[in-house]
Amino acid sequence: MANNREFLGRDLNEMRPAPAGTTVVKVIYKSIDGILDCYGKTMPADGSAGYAIGCTFRHVDGTDGSALYVNEGTATSSDFNLITVA
Repeated sequence: MANNREFLGRDLNEMRPAPAGTTVVKVIYKSIDGILDCYGKTMPADGSAGYAIGCTFRHVDGTDGSALYVNEGTATSSDFNLITVA
């Protein structure tokens, strides 16, 4: 993917299905600010792995309940919190 708005439409059009979730976090989208979107069976544990502020993590372990998290920390010290609906 290009880090340029000019190519965003083409990049999104050329997206392919991602592999199944594993214990290793799979990155869906990454910008120059860090990882913005990812998924996996285990929530990211390495706080210094470059997860940008606002990065979303989809927990795809097959259980119900806690499925979507957002990084409220920084790219060098992530803090993923469950998104809940009141």
